[in-house]
Amino acid sequence: MYPNARETLLDAAIHIAATQGPEKVTYRSVGAQAGLSHSLVRFYFGSREVLLTQAFERAARRDAADTGLLAEDVESFGAGLVRTITEEPDRQLIQYDFLLRAVRGGGPIEPVTELYDHYIGQISGTLANLGVEDPGHPLAALVFAALDGLVLQHSIYRSAERTERVLDELRSILMLVQSAARSADRAQDRTDQQVLR
Repeated sequence: MYPNARETLLDAAIHIAATQGPEKVTYRSVGAQAGLSHSLVRFYFGSREVLLTQAFERAARRDAADTGLLAEDVESFGAGLVRTITEEPDRQLIQYDFLLRAVRGGGPIEPVTELYDHYIGQISGTLANLGVEDPGHPLAALVFAALDGLVLQHSIYRSAERTERVLDELRSILMLVQSAARSADRAQDRTDQQVLR
């Protein structure tokens, strides 16, 4: 049919939802934005709600892949975050719009909770790589809450430098947490050695 038509239509829906609001996402508007027939929109998605949900999921998956929340060390944590939210603001806006619609009962909440769980899981993986134990993931959830707020602030202040400074502070806090975890491990090792004597 049309190569990459589905992805082109989703990107068009993301752009329209971000710049005009999700209520402006229609078969006709998406088809026109993509330069494709609006009948293709109906063919690929079947309903407006499916289109919005899949556009949200596409934006979220791309952000999750680009931001670098799963990292081997503190220095590389969130390495792609500022670039992603600066260069692709439409993707953040559709995610916030979708979240607000879901919270108000105007859309499904499950894709939002799945996305949040995915982000928290990535951060939890980073904490594990840093040697920080986080049973139940409350620390990962806290770090994600800070990042989520930072992304929202970035859309208000529109300053990559400001966002990078705040992200650097968050990395500094994670270094302190990592240092405390290492100190606790060393103290436990000494205790274990004394018990064995």
